[in-house]
Amino acid sequence: MSALATVAAAVLAALGRHPLRRLVARRAVRPPAAGGTAEAVVGARVGRLLADQAPVFRIAQCREDYCGAFRVVYEAYLEKGLTRPNLFQMRVTPYQLLPTTEVLVAVRQGEVIATLSLVRDGLLGLPMESVYPEEVAALRDRDLRLAEVSCLADRRHVRGDSGASFRAYHPPATAMRLMSLMAQCALARGVNCLLIAVHPRHARFYQRFTAFEPIGGVRTYHAVCDRPAVAMALDIDRAPIDHPELYRRFFGLPLPAESLAPRPILPKLQKEFAAIVAATYDGPIVAQLAWLGT
Repeated sequence: MSALATVAAAVLAALGRHPLRRLVARRAVRPPAAGGTAEAVVGARVGRLLADQAPVFRIAQCREDYCGAFRVVYEAYLEKGLTRPNLFQMRVTPYQLLPTTEVLVAVRQGEVIATLSLVRDGLLGLPMESVYPEEVAALRDRDLRLAEVSCLADRRHVRGDSGASFRAYHPPATAMRLMSLMAQCALARGVNCLLIAVHPRHARFYQRFTAFEPIGGVRTYHAVCDRPAVAMALDIDRAPIDHPELYRRFFGLPLPAESLAPRPILPKLQKEFAAIVAATYDGPIVAQLAWLGT
């Protein structure tokens, strides 16, 4: 048996052991085509199975993408004590309804399994300004074009989820692909400084793997149920010099222009989700939803 066939057989065996993948594997079995080698048939089958299970990374483009993203954030945040229960079972912020914000999703077999939002500096400013106003103002004074990475979540730790859907691929790799899409979207929009607020215990991870650096001390963040947070920033213009490995990780595989094309939220979805924000958001700027006509 050739090396390719050996690897293919191992992959198929692993897929067969996974409860979600057995159904896919059964559907994918086909008799060998006339004149085709067994190796070619097995290789094609493995390719189809992996393609079926690979997440698609994109800017949210329909109601299902937004609803899936907001539910993933709600479930993950609720599990971690970062939000309060609500009847809609979604966590939506006013910033996510702005035309200067884009919600990014990883979708696998029609299900959103990971998400983050890229909030560019705009009408409402940035989410972390409620906690770090001086730090954000200092960056603006340097004429940096800012955006905040917000509402990161995936299905790994959702209570009651078997995790089968999420374990079907490598979560860290998926998170990095989503971050790469985010970074390339930011660059395409002219952003040259990314901000993020993270729990203090996660700060070292972000420093090591994404090169974000602390710009503010530990503070209480009301928008996540008064949990502690640390403000961090990444200077994209300096990244090729200061963090070449990270730069390659984010920008080494340029995405096609159509993948980065702006996709602001549609007005009808703004109206729909604004009602959820007005009913559930526990932040200081709900009154500013007047710009949506709510």
